[in-house]
Amino acid sequence: MSFFSASPHLEQLVADNDWAEIPEEFVTREGRLAKLIGDKWHLPCEHLDGNVNIHKYGSPILQWVVTKYMIHVAQVTSSIHSYNGVIEIYATLRHRDFFTKSLSCVDPELLKPALVEQFEILILRLKEERKLWRAYRPIRWYIWAAENYPELGFCELYASELDCMKIPGGPKGEAVRSQDPEQGPLHPHLEVSLIVDALRRDVGQEFEHYQQRAAVAISKTYGRNPANYIALREEDVFDLVDDPEEPEWAVKLPRIKKGFRSARSDFIVESLDDETCQHIRALIEQNEAFDSLVEVNGKLIPCARPLFRRLEPNHLRLQTGDYESAYHIYTAHYTKLLRDFAKRMGLESPLTQGRMILTARRFRYTVGTQYAAMGMSRKELAHRLDHTDLQHVQVYYDILDSMRYALDKAGVLVYSRFVHLYQGGGAIPLNYPVERDQLIVTDQHSQPGDVAALGGCGLDDLCHKHPPFSCYLCPKFRPYLSDIHEHILDVLIRQHNERPESQTLGVHRVDVILAVGQVVRMCQGGL
Repeated sequence: MSFFSASPHLEQLVADNDWAEIPEEFVTREGRLAKLIGDKWHLPCEHLDGNVNIHKYGSPILQWVVTKYMIHVAQVTSSIHSYNGVIEIYATLRHRDFFTKSLSCVDPELLKPALVEQFEILILRLKEERKLWRAYRPIRWYIWAAENYPELGFCELYASELDCMKIPGGPKGEAVRSQDPEQGPLHPHLEVSLIVDALRRDVGQEFEHYQQRAAVAISKTYGRNPANYIALREEDVFDLVDDPEEPEWAVKLPRIKKGFRSARSDFIVESLDDETCQHIRALIEQNEAFDSLVEVNGKLIPCARPLFRRLEPNHLRLQTGDYESAYHIYTAHYTKLLRDFAKRMGLESPLTQGRMILTARRFRYTVGTQYAAMGMSRKELAHRLDHTDLQHVQVYYDILDSMRYALDKAGVLVYSRFVHLYQGGGAIPLNYPVERDQLIVTDQHSQPGDVAALGGCGLDDLCHKHPPFSCYLCPKFRPYLSDIHEHILDVLIRQHNERPESQTLGVHRVDVILAVGQVVRMCQGGL
């Protein structure tokens, strides 16, 4: 790959210093092939296409040094670390059309002051925007270039100044700390309950519907990053006891935060709850309709069978010989599955009163806050979320004092507009004839020992759920047009706020509270 024609100075310096030429392909730290395809580099990242157009970097000298840095980082750290680095270099330094103007800087002596000036302006701008953390990657590139290629216009003295700067960490935990209603943790009662209900109601039969349900269920359960999930394969779902009669299903979740090695070089085994397992196994059954084969030089080569799969092989991966991962999706596709589920199921947030925003990061925040509230140790939480150290999980413990999700009657009645947890029929008058054996009663009335009728039951057999509370979640229930439901609501809200961790109803109490809220609104003429 030649950059020399536009810069004789660069050509001469490469020859004089006996610097290695830039290859058209190389092997990354993960053992995969990175290759120049057309006018773009393709870095074999697991969760995005990894395409880098090196010609965007202006001066032939900058193109050469950025390419050298890209190859170095990909070989010693990882492809994704390399890709993120060069993309951030371009995104932060392109201010004031720097790269276009640098095309005339074919002499390192002209480039040196221009680069220093651009970095000074960059740092000042990011300080004013309170985004100095974005300077980290371009600064590391400049320091590396000054250590290895000072002859190309990188000042060693200025690099020492940059190396002494204290760069703050990124604001990843800010959405958690502020409990942002659109980017932070999902409300465990008012939003997660709606998601669980939507999963139970969803009967979509298209292939993407199965993918959406599995993606939402597994994200809600484990709180990992999308890169963990897209590396999953069908073989990672297995029966721990190998007993067809009473299986105990588990999943091997690939790890991604361990020195930037390939995700499938290490796993954490997690048990599967019944509902998550149901959606994952349903997706595996749908996957059986598709082969995982690619044709290479007239021969069919078997590929891995990912859990979340593409219907057609990835041609970029085929061109670099990565046949095994040909049917694995990228994280952008996984994110789209979550977003499309919320749209298709009409999920609205009671908090924002707009479309609920579902992302793997929000599910991750939700799981983290829930584990912290349960008293899980920092070490165990870091392990569960696949973090490399304990520092990253501290944010979940910092906000425990503000995580008291109390409910009030007025709020429940507002939130109940957005839920569909009540499955019964319309309200019936108090004098409506109901057989005595079908009459539903409760003793939680205004005076101790009093018994009041809630409504009628359409079941022909004995109910094995937990009446009267489970009745509000049952399609056979017909509530009386009565203020008894309002009283039930008051009692349940008080119990919840006194002991939010207790769920002694036999059914999820918040689900019942929201369903009762719907019935109260119905009786008030609000439905």
